[in-house]
Amino acid sequence: MTPAERFYKYFNRAYGHPEDDIPSQLKNEFIEEFISQIPEVIDELETNLLKHEIHKFYVQIKNLKYLCEYSEEFNRYWLLLRSISGGLDRVLEDPTTDHIADVYIYYFSRYGGRRKLRDENWFEGHRWEFLDRLSNIPTNDDLNDFILEKIDDLSNYFQLYKKELTSFILELKELTN
Repeated sequence: MTPAERFYKYFNRAYGHPEDDIPSQLKNEFIEEFISQIPEVIDELETNLLKHEIHKFYVQIKNLKYLCEYSEEFNRYWLLLRSISGGLDRVLEDPTTDHIADVYIYYFSRYGGRRKLRDENWFEGHRWEFLDRLSNIPTNDDLNDFILEKIDDLSNYFQLYKKELTSFILELKELTN
Protein backbone atom coordinates (compact mmCIF):
# COMPACT_ATOMS: atom_id res chain seq x y z
CA MET A 1 0.00 0.00 0.00
CA THR A 2 1.39 3.41 -0.95
CA PRO A 3 1.60 6.34 1.49
CA ALA A 4 -1.28 8.09 -0.31
CA GLU A 5 -3.43 4.95 -0.07
CA ARG A 6 -2.71 4.66 3.67
CA PHE A 7 -3.56 8.34 4.15
CA TYR A 8 -6.75 8.00 2.10
CA LYS A 9 -7.83 4.84 3.92
CA TYR A 10 -7.08 6.30 7.37
CA PHE A 11 -8.99 9.52 6.84
CA ASN A 12 -11.94 7.74 5.27
CA ARG A 13 -12.18 5.54 8.36
CA ALA A 14 -11.70 8.54 10.65
CA TYR A 15 -14.71 10.21 9.06
CA GLY A 16 -16.85 7.07 9.10
CA HIS A 17 -16.86 6.35 5.38
CA PRO A 18 -16.90 2.74 4.18
CA GLU A 19 -13.67 1.26 2.87
CA ASP A 20 -15.06 0.28 -0.50
CA ASP A 21 -16.39 2.55 -3.20
CA ILE A 22 -17.53 5.83 -1.74
CA PRO A 23 -20.32 7.59 -3.58
CA SER A 24 -19.17 10.99 -4.84
CA GLN A 25 -21.55 12.84 -2.51
CA LEU A 26 -19.83 11.18 0.48
CA LYS A 27 -16.24 11.95 -0.56
CA ASN A 28 -14.07 12.91 2.34
CA GLU A 29 -14.04 16.68 2.75
CA PHE A 30 -10.79 16.59 4.76
CA ILE A 31 -8.92 14.89 1.92
CA GLU A 32 -10.34 17.28 -0.66
CA GLU A 33 -9.42 20.26 1.54
CA PHE A 34 -5.94 18.81 2.04
CA ILE A 35 -5.47 18.46 -1.72
CA SER A 36 -6.58 22.03 -2.35
CA GLN A 37 -4.67 23.69 0.50
CA ILE A 38 -1.30 21.91 0.45
CA PRO A 39 -0.07 23.76 -2.68
CA GLU A 40 -0.66 27.04 -0.79
CA VAL A 41 1.24 25.70 2.22
CA ILE A 42 4.13 24.65 -0.03
CA ASP A 43 4.21 28.08 -1.69
CA GLU A 44 4.22 29.84 1.68
CA LEU A 45 7.06 27.66 2.99
CA GLU A 46 9.05 28.24 -0.19
CA THR A 47 8.47 32.00 0.03
CA ASN A 48 9.76 31.98 3.61
CA LEU A 49 12.93 30.25 2.45
CA LEU A 50 13.43 32.67 -0.43
CA LYS A 51 13.03 35.61 1.95
CA HIS A 52 15.28 33.91 4.53
CA GLU A 53 12.47 34.02 7.08
CA ILE A 54 13.71 30.92 8.83
CA HIS A 55 11.69 31.36 12.01
CA LYS A 56 8.42 31.40 10.05
CA PHE A 57 9.53 28.36 8.07
CA TYR A 58 10.48 26.53 11.29
CA VAL A 59 7.09 27.23 12.87
CA GLN A 60 5.04 26.39 9.76
CA ILE A 61 6.81 23.14 8.85
CA LYS A 62 5.73 21.79 12.25
CA ASN A 63 2.14 21.71 10.94
CA LEU A 64 3.08 18.97 8.46
CA LYS A 65 4.45 16.57 11.08
CA TYR A 66 1.41 14.31 10.88
CA LEU A 67 2.45 13.30 7.34
CA CYS A 68 5.53 11.55 8.78
CA GLU A 69 3.22 8.73 9.79
CA TYR A 70 2.43 7.86 6.16
CA SER A 71 5.84 7.83 4.50
CA GLU A 72 9.43 7.20 5.49
CA GLU A 73 10.46 9.86 2.97
CA PHE A 74 8.15 12.42 4.60
CA ASN A 75 9.58 11.46 7.97
CA ARG A 76 13.21 11.75 6.84
CA TYR A 77 12.80 15.08 5.06
CA TRP A 78 10.57 16.56 7.75
CA LEU A 79 13.11 15.73 10.46
CA LEU A 80 15.90 17.21 8.37
CA LEU A 81 13.94 20.37 7.52
CA ARG A 82 12.86 20.85 11.10
CA SER A 83 16.33 20.30 12.56
CA ILE A 84 18.20 22.56 10.13
CA SER A 85 15.60 25.32 10.36
CA GLY A 86 15.56 24.97 14.16
CA GLY A 87 19.34 25.22 14.37
CA LEU A 88 19.39 28.20 12.02
CA ASP A 89 16.58 29.83 13.96
CA ARG A 90 18.67 29.61 17.16
CA VAL A 91 21.77 30.93 15.41
CA LEU A 92 19.82 33.81 13.83
CA GLU A 93 18.57 35.01 17.23
CA ASP A 94 21.98 36.69 17.48
CA PRO A 95 24.10 35.92 14.39
CA THR A 96 27.49 36.57 15.96
CA THR A 97 30.39 34.33 16.88
CA ASP A 98 29.78 35.22 20.54
CA HIS A 99 26.35 33.55 20.34
CA ILE A 100 27.63 30.31 18.77
CA ALA A 101 28.73 28.92 22.14
CA ASP A 102 25.24 29.53 23.55
CA VAL A 103 23.68 27.57 20.68
CA TYR A 104 26.12 24.70 21.14
CA ILE A 105 25.49 24.61 24.90
CA TYR A 106 21.73 24.65 24.32
CA TYR A 107 21.88 21.56 22.09
CA PHE A 108 24.42 19.85 24.31
CA SER A 109 22.24 20.32 27.41
CA ARG A 110 19.04 19.40 25.57
CA TYR A 111 20.25 16.27 23.79
CA GLY A 112 23.21 15.23 25.89
CA GLY A 113 26.83 14.86 25.05
CA ARG A 114 28.05 13.31 21.89
CA ARG A 115 28.33 9.59 22.20
CA LYS A 116 29.09 6.96 19.64
CA LEU A 117 26.03 4.83 19.13
CA ARG A 118 26.22 1.41 17.56
CA ASP A 119 23.67 2.27 14.88
CA GLU A 120 23.89 6.03 15.00
CA ASN A 121 20.87 7.52 13.33
CA TRP A 122 21.61 9.54 10.19
CA PHE A 123 19.67 12.36 11.84
CA GLU A 124 22.12 12.46 14.76
CA GLY A 125 24.95 12.65 12.25
CA HIS A 126 23.41 15.72 10.64
CA ARG A 127 22.91 17.38 14.02
CA TRP A 128 26.52 16.85 15.08
CA GLU A 129 27.89 17.88 11.69
CA PHE A 130 25.95 21.15 12.04
CA LEU A 131 27.17 21.73 15.60
CA ASP A 132 30.79 20.73 14.87
CA ARG A 133 30.99 23.15 11.97
CA LEU A 134 29.23 25.86 13.96
CA SER A 135 31.65 25.54 16.87
CA ASN A 136 34.67 26.00 14.58
CA ILE A 137 33.61 29.27 12.96
CA PRO A 138 36.23 31.94 13.71
CA THR A 139 34.68 35.17 12.34
CA ASN A 140 31.30 36.77 11.80
CA ASP A 141 31.93 36.73 8.03
CA ASP A 142 32.52 32.97 8.19
CA LEU A 143 29.35 32.66 10.26
CA ASN A 144 27.40 34.55 7.61
CA ASP A 145 28.77 32.20 4.92
CA PHE A 146 27.79 29.21 7.07
CA ILE A 147 24.25 30.58 7.52
CA LEU A 148 23.84 31.14 3.78
CA GLU A 149 25.19 27.65 3.05
CA LYS A 150 22.72 26.09 5.50
CA ILE A 151 19.82 28.11 4.06
CA ASP A 152 20.83 26.78 0.64
CA ASP A 153 20.94 23.21 2.04
CA LEU A 154 17.53 23.78 3.62
CA SER A 155 16.15 24.97 0.28
CA ASN A 156 17.56 21.92 -1.52
CA TYR A 157 16.08 19.52 1.03
CA PHE A 158 12.78 21.37 0.82
CA GLN A 159 12.72 20.85 -2.96
CA LEU A 160 13.04 17.10 -2.39
CA TYR A 161 10.26 17.23 0.23
CA LYS A 162 8.11 19.29 -2.13
CA LYS A 163 8.60 16.72 -4.91
CA GLU A 164 7.47 13.91 -2.59
CA LEU A 165 4.49 15.93 -1.42
CA THR A 166 3.46 16.83 -4.98
CA SER A 167 3.55 13.16 -6.01
CA PHE A 168 1.54 12.32 -2.90
CA ILE A 169 -1.13 14.88 -3.83
CA LEU A 170 -1.32 13.64 -7.42
CA GLU A 171 -1.90 10.11 -6.17
CA LEU A 172 -4.55 11.32 -3.73
CA LYS A 173 -6.33 13.10 -6.57
CA GLU A 174 -6.42 9.84 -8.52
CA LEU A 175 -7.83 8.03 -5.49
CA THR A 176 -10.59 10.59 -4.98
CA ASN A 177 -11.77 10.49 -8.60
